[in-house]
Amino acid sequence: MLIRQFRGEEFINREKEIGFFLNYFKQNPKRVVWVYGPKSTGKTTLIEYIIENYLLEDKSYNVKYINFRRVLISSFDNFIESILEERDENEIQTELNRNYNIFGLFKLEAKTLRKIKENKKNLFNYLLEEFRKEKKKSIFIIDEIQSLQDIYINGNKKLLNEFLNFCVSLTKETHLSHVLILTSNTIFLSEIYSNAKMKVTSDFKLIDHLGYEEIKTWLISKKDLGFRGEDIELIYEYLGGSVAHIKKLLDFRKEYNSLQEQLEEMVEIAENEIDFFIQTNKLSKEDIDRFKFVSQKIMENGYFDNKKYKGYIDIVSKFTEVEILFYDAIKNITKANSRIYVKAFERIV
Repeated sequence: MLIRQFRGEEFINREKEIGFFLNYFKQNPKRVVWVYGPKSTGKTTLIEYIIENYLLEDKSYNVKYINFRRVLISSFDNFIESILEERDENEIQTELNRNYNIFGLFKLEAKTLRKIKENKKNLFNYLLEEFRKEKKKSIFIIDEIQSLQDIYINGNKKLLNEFLNFCVSLTKETHLSHVLILTSNTIFLSEIYSNAKMKVTSDFKLIDHLGYEEIKTWLISKKDLGFRGEDIELIYEYLGGSVAHIKKLLDFRKEYNSLQEQLEEMVEIAENEIDFFIQTNKLSKEDIDRFKFVSQKIMENGYFDNKKYKGYIDIVSKFTEVEILFYDAIKNITKANSRIYVKAFERIV
């Protein structure tokens, strides 16, 4: 198992996933690829690692990565501002002659920008024509696209729909660019998956937590911690393959008298998180009982079968939105977002 360093942190065994994406980028663009998975599985880190260590080194690609998590978008004008960069910082420019880079790739003149804002020119038609002029292969990566929900273009068309139509045009219709879309909101993803057009024009790639053998190999390599076999089994029993939770455990390990004490406290925090959500949202006894039923099935089987048990999607959605549950719309099953919540379920149910 390969353990790399990335931005001063350990980047653990994603060789299979890296291979998948590098192979995908070599092919002719055909479909939008949606990257999804439970909370803190490292989806964004994985993609940013691939960009910085593979794609930017290959001069045959034009790569643009936008993380909408890092910008506040409340209107169409606000969206446009988020994808613009001034082109010539050292040149004195007026509002009339100022030039911009859009997505950091294409020149956009002020007069064209004005027409787009005044709804006299279609932004995505303009972008499509700019992509057509490119000689290099393009790779367009968007993170947290659900941020565009509920935004309208001049109070008329939904921005998200127009953006997704643009992505389909880039891939399936014109083969001009690869499009990768990351989302941690799987309720949003279920809406995409139920959309007939997007379903047939998309592929879906799950980035999940690591398996036991991978966690075992990683922790054994940290010889200074002196973990024994039973310690590693205990960690996996409580935290599963969640690298984020295990790194948190390692960061604060010296502050506890025993490993068991630390893990029990982590479960207590997860339990309190669930209780806080129930109390602040004033869930009814019926909803609490339904949540407990879902939790019971997850403890018994490792997942809750949404297809088998009808009528639970609303309660699943509520706990998925706060990332306690993970709803896999592609497989139509629900899991705990990580193993620590399963341990919390054991206390609640």
